[in-house]
Parts: sequence; structure tokens; C-alpha cells
Amino acid sequence: QMVADQTGVEVNFLPNPRQEAAENELDVSNEKFCNLGLDPITLDTGLFDEVTEVVKKFKERCNPQKILPASFWNKKRAEECASLEEVEVELKTDA
Repeated sequence: QMVADQTGVEVNFLPNPRQEAAENELDVSNEKFCNLGLDPITLDTGLFDEVTEVVKKFKERCNPQKILPASFWNKKRAEECASLEEVEVELKTDA
């Protein structure tokens, strides 16, 4: 949501192309590492701004048609996504 708020783009929620049982969900914690002194880097506005500058610098190298997922783990997942409209991805340019 932070990325959408900062860029003004709409979040596009896609069905998960994977099919896994609920018991395969990862429950991840970095608490032990933090207790050892880790200072994790999270996606905050400063880091996002830094990444955005790199993206702007190399945006000519980007092929937006290659970004969205196009493979699915099984026929059921492919059918769930078949009704999604292909949208053209446009990179905003500074005016």
C-alpha cells in the first residue's frame, strides 16, 4: 500500500499462481537475529525513494511486458487468472 500511496498507482491483486496447503505457509520471525544485534532494513519511504531513483535511471532498459507473471502451477490456477484483463503497463515520465 505504501508504494501505491507514494506513486499514485493502483494495487493490482492477482490470484496466487502457486497451490500449497495451509501448513506450508511460512511463519517467519527475525526476533533471534534482532536479539543478536541485527538492525533489519525494512521498506520505508527513504529506502523506497532510493530504489525509485535507481529505477528512473535505468527505466529505458525495462520491458514492462516481461514483468507480470505468466506461468501457473496447475490448470486450476491458470483458469482462475484467464479472466484477468491484460493491462498495458506505462512508465510515468517526469513532466
